[in-house]
Amino acid sequence: MEETRFEDFVGIISALNKEIQRIKNAEAHRLGFRGADVMCLYYLVRHPDGLTAAELARMVDVSRAAVSRTVAHLAEEGFVEVGGSDEEASRYRAPIRLTEKGYEAARPLDDIIHRVLDEAGGELALRQRMQMYDSLNHILEKLRTFGR
Repeated sequence: MEETRFEDFVGIISALNKEIQRIKNAEAHRLGFRGADVMCLYYLVRHPDGLTAAELARMVDVSRAAVSRTVAHLAEEGFVEVGGSDEEASRYRAPIRLTEKGYEAARPLDDIIHRVLDEAGGELALRQRMQMYDSLNHILEKLRTFGR
């Protein structure tokens, strides 16, 4: 077991990430979105007062340039609006908010997320899930420290 520890760890984490991306892209496509749109919509639903491009980039864990492209696409489609009535000083600091059309389009995301979470971990007891998340967070923090 010890001799395959690295392979097991990297393999499982990589496979989890690939499956998450596959599901995200498939469901986004089914809803008429791009894969990158999903996480932006997810966070904007949870922040009705809006988020700046920098905040959104941190939450989604992508570059500000990637968020700018996604926001431009979502704005073009009428799902988000950037700025307020007084048009904030910097477009990067202007709040990005969902429009009514954006809220309506994002509504199915919660159902999809709950269905995936229930299917993936529904058999785990709450205590087991909490231990898993604690362990993964611990590993992530150690890897971040090691990488610096």
